[in-house]
Amino acid sequence: MRLGNAGYIHFFAKNALKFVPMFGVYWHQHGLIFVRKGMKDKEGIRKQIRDKRINNIPMMMTLFPEGTRFNPERVDVIEKSHAYARSVGLSEFKHVLTPRIAGANMFVEELGDHLKKIYDVTIVYESIKGDMIRPDALEFLDLVRTVHFHIRERDLKHVQNEEGWLFESFREKDALIEGFEETKSFPDAADGYEHIYTRSVWKETLVPVLYTAALCAPLFFSRRLRKLYLQTLAVVPLLQIAAIPFWK
Repeated sequence: MRLGNAGYIHFFAKNALKFVPMFGVYWHQHGLIFVRKGMKDKEGIRKQIRDKRINNIPMMMTLFPEGTRFNPERVDVIEKSHAYARSVGLSEFKHVLTPRIAGANMFVEELGDHLKKIYDVTIVYESIKGDMIRPDALEFLDLVRTVHFHIRERDLKHVQNEEGWLFESFREKDALIEGFEETKSFPDAADGYEHIYTRSVWKETLVPVLYTAALCAPLFFSRRLRKLYLQTLAVVPLLQIAAIPFWK
């Protein structure tokens, strides 16, 4: 945001998000790549990536290869992750889920020379009590005091020539988080650095929060506006579904 590049951030997103009223159309226009579970419709995904390269669209593509967040209470999700690791000949991770490499490798392959850098980001949340937690959205607002980032630039030649580079990356992430639990900080490294983001920067988000609150406030005081909003939520998904064949 400070560099003015927020508009260049693109994401791989779950396919269901395209049906979110109003936002689905906006996210598509903004350049999100919608992915079905199991990486179905691979050719459609390749086309979306290829279009960005052909049109020389500047972007910072953000990938979450785990598919969902690691939650120690979701034993079923962790077991599926461990089963996938065993199926590809890997040992099980303790603090992260086994990454799915198809989307990342497809992205690297299709972009080719258009890809300039890959940054590997590991994030740890420190609670008000000083211990490491894995918060959901509400807990993040209530319990998190500090967010720790470890950022490393990956070697492009290695990434382009080694299909299993993402597994290596997550093995290192697992070790980083293991070390953080013991030392409450990331280790110093010549090829990585740590950034700590704390609540002291609340001034940067105050204006957007107040602006959003001002936009939503009329819904609480006007029955007519609430009715209009609900009607919009009911109609827009139908229009989006009708428009989906023209999105690709």
